[in-house]
Amino acid sequence: MTKNAKKYIVYISILVVVTVLAVYFVMKQDPKAVIDVILSCNVGWLLASIGVVMIYFILEGIILTILARMYRRKFPFYKGLLNMFIGTFFSNITPSSSGGQFAQAYTFSKQGVKVTNAASILFMHFILYQIVMVLFSFVIFIFKYNQLESMTSHINVLGFDFSVISISLIGFVINTFVIVALFLLAFSEKLHQFIVTKGISFLHKIKIIKNKEEQVIKLNTKVETFRLEFKRLTQNWPVLLITSILLLLRIIVISSVPYFLAKSMGLEFSSSNEIVNIIDTTSMTWLISSITQMVPIPGGSGGAELVFQNLFGGTFFTNATHADISALVLLWRSVTFYLGLIIGFIVFVTYRESPKKESFLHGDNRTLLELEVINLDNERKKTLILNEYVEPTIVSVEDIENRFKSLKEDLKKQLEKNEEMVNKELDKKGK
Repeated sequence: MTKNAKKYIVYISILVVVTVLAVYFVMKQDPKAVIDVILSCNVGWLLASIGVVMIYFILEGIILTILARMYRRKFPFYKGLLNMFIGTFFSNITPSSSGGQFAQAYTFSKQGVKVTNAASILFMHFILYQIVMVLFSFVIFIFKYNQLESMTSHINVLGFDFSVISISLIGFVINTFVIVALFLLAFSEKLHQFIVTKGISFLHKIKIIKNKEEQVIKLNTKVETFRLEFKRLTQNWPVLLITSILLLLRIIVISSVPYFLAKSMGLEFSSSNEIVNIIDTTSMTWLISSITQMVPIPGGSGGAELVFQNLFGGTFFTNATHADISALVLLWRSVTFYLGLIIGFIVFVTYRESPKKESFLHGDNRTLLELEVINLDNERKKTLILNEYVEPTIVSVEDIENRFKSLKEDLKKQLEKNEEMVNKELDKKGK
């Protein structure tokens, strides 16, 4: 069994163990009452919640299809949908959803999209999602946070009394910092150089980062890729606008699922206005997502269930018992997480263009970072060819050459170090 195969087995094992523990803690007070609540749910509303999740999947498939058609005009929707399910499966079984993008890049390559173009597609998706997510969170914090905070229960830690929902502010700050930092580094050469030369060296000296050269490569690659893909998006305004709207709808749709589940259970909301109830439920669920995305466990398992139970267990519903909230938690995770995990696994196993036989499952050491470097190098070559016929207007040929020469040299040094380490390990095993 290869190292990569063992890694995925460990991830799945962690997911199973944490899920079992989470279900135990959610149901331990009165498991029979929880099961009775689930069995008494209105089937129509349950099917509606599943339908809403399927709309979420379809929206994501459309987004990937639109971005893929920037490189392959006749890329069919069904391939975008299947690619999405494979990405969902690998995101759900890996810590912090780290495995989804690389699996999608390989799947794109089997679907007729160059693997370097796949890296471009996924980075454009990342940029748009980060921007939409931050803006949506900002609106919720401005208009809904105080109201929702008053509905949630408080906890006391070391004498400090606070609501769990306040932790969502940390997630919002982190996401905002990421997108703002990328913008600043991409469009401020002085700041970029300062961080690369001074900032990373300082963090290396105080032992926050271990491999300085590797971090320089990662930062340079991300910044150059962000600059390239953001420019590509702004030159394609229809794609930019349509995908942004679809991403916003996607967030709203998946965050509204608890509303339909609550209706299936006959729970009564604090407001008599159904539109207000949908907005409040969507806002609360999204704040939960802001918290659980910080949990470095496959699928955010454990954290998602406990946070959901705490936030919706306050005064959000007027007639909810502990068993009702526990049942709501289990149903919510079943349709929003495990449904996608199961469908994704089926697609992964049965779809002939899935990456199940690809080398990344059998020890390939290439990463999405290297694909981004290759993509940048391809763009450099295109720019140099165009500059033979068209006078450059933004970046000089010399500037492009210098940037990518430095980036490639850094990557080459890092790969040589990795190869040397592998050879040493092989020598030890040989002895």
